[in-house]
Amino acid sequence: MKSVCVIGVGGTSNTGKTTLIEKVLLELKRQGIVVGVLKHTHHTIDIDSENKDTARFYRAGADFVCANDDRQGFARYPQEQANIFAALDRFPRSLDLILVEGYKDAPIPKIHIVTEMSRGTKHAGDIMLLHKGDHRNYETFLKYIYTQMSSVYSKRLIQGGLLVGGKSTRMGRTKALLEMNGVTLIERSSATLSKVAKKTVLLGKTDLPESLQNVDMLPDIDGSAGPLSGLLSAFRWAPDSTWIISAVDMPFMHEDAWHWLLGQRRPGVWAILPRLKGKQHVETTGACYEPMIFDFVESINQTGKSRLQKIAEHPKVITPEIPGPISSAWVNINTLDEWKQALSSSD
Repeated sequence: MKSVCVIGVGGTSNTGKTTLIEKVLLELKRQGIVVGVLKHTHHTIDIDSENKDTARFYRAGADFVCANDDRQGFARYPQEQANIFAALDRFPRSLDLILVEGYKDAPIPKIHIVTEMSRGTKHAGDIMLLHKGDHRNYETFLKYIYTQMSSVYSKRLIQGGLLVGGKSTRMGRTKALLEMNGVTLIERSSATLSKVAKKTVLLGKTDLPESLQNVDMLPDIDGSAGPLSGLLSAFRWAPDSTWIISAVDMPFMHEDAWHWLLGQRRPGVWAILPRLKGKQHVETTGACYEPMIFDFVESINQTGKSRLQKIAEHPKVITPEIPGPISSAWVNINTLDEWKQALSSSD
């Protein structure tokens, strides 16, 4: 769960922890933030009726019991490791934030509500102290949440994935090895990605020039096809990273275009699929994907369809219009005529 922002809320009984969490939850949900809450208790939890089927399954030895109706669901499982990180691992990846009440000694950013201190807020290491009853606690806690979420975003590793496969049917030859000004497209695209990504990997299978023989290459995922297979391969390889995805048939992609795209990132946005002016479809390469969207992409694959355009239907995906001066960076080269035109414009 390294990709999710986790914030603790501590304090003795009757200091207003639960009320404060309830209040900020309403505002966070209003803003479209997807939030999980972990409550730690020293008392035995009793949420299942003794004679219900779910309780019988659990007593019989089921390692994980889940029950759901049309509105909600709950899960029950044995707690083999009584620590916060084992509990957090049970949460889905598709969350912007997890608030934790309890686990007071856990090494996570947290606020702590106290009864004895001067009015206002103070810091004790990674802990922000709030005074019980201070009317500013709500605004202070919200500001703290936004700061921590932004910090998680800024620290998340950015990986670069370069789609190199494809049959190149319309081109009639392997696009990766086409040369522009003496440099193959795969070398050109890899070098551009490497200027903005912590690490660049090749997605798919193709012949490589000598300069890229030692670059990591991830094979396509079995049971999937097209660019979707490459995306899934990347997401599974580094599930806690932000991925920027390019393709070898985008020879004009450049560093400024990537910086514009990454400048659209913010907490609460799970993917950035830019849109060229006047176009109905979005660009799924030359795009940015956060870890929270990965499960949704997996679900698209499970339908047996490989239409990446469906990713744009998710409410947490934004599709900003690409500014005119950099729009040529998203030009794809698929045919010989397009390739000849690209060569003439690069001279």
